[in-house]
Amino acid sequence: MTSLVLASSSQYRKMLLANIGIHAETCAPDIDETPLPSETATALSLRLARQKAQKVAQQHAGTFDNHIIVGSDQVALVETPEGPQLLGKPHTVDNAVEQLVACRGKTVTFHTAICLHRASSNTTVTEVEKIKVVFRHNSRDALRAYVEKERPLDCAGSFKSEGMGVLLFERIESRDPNSLIGLPIMLLNDLLSTHFEVDLLALAAR
Repeated sequence: MTSLVLASSSQYRKMLLANIGIHAETCAPDIDETPLPSETATALSLRLARQKAQKVAQQHAGTFDNHIIVGSDQVALVETPEGPQLLGKPHTVDNAVEQLVACRGKTVTFHTAICLHRASSNTTVTEVEKIKVVFRHNSRDALRAYVEKERPLDCAGSFKSEGMGVLLFERIESRDPNSLIGLPIMLLNDLLSTHFEVDLLALAAR
């Protein structure tokens, strides 16, 4: 039976897999996530997802060769008067509040890329799922209260859509809300079936 390895230290991605019955081994790849000059959000997310999967494969050569390694990365982009701006992890309350203030009334596009890599067959597949979020006009005080309550300091965009963060939105435009949390489960299912002949439902229900 096929085994999956999650090339990530994200508790959110691990939770999404666990929610569908997949208890994957996790390995945290150490890569440089700095964007390249003029690199688009889509290109950045795809490159980092691929690098994460391939880095774990290299670090565990011989151990995970027959496993399917799942790399994923998310890049958020908001339009500002100065041009498109990438939204990273805020790390501090003040940074999170400023990110959310900048998003008020705007549409933010999240590019969530996934890479599946199997060393034994030298197979690597990458694809990206886009999701648009329209933010409500919440007051700065309300946004600060939200940040201090939910502490989304390790989340790109400064919210947790699986929690109170959904109250920040006017609407979400996507086929798969899981993409917003960090892992496009429907896309994962598509790629496993098409390129690896793996039935994710059968794997989850075994």
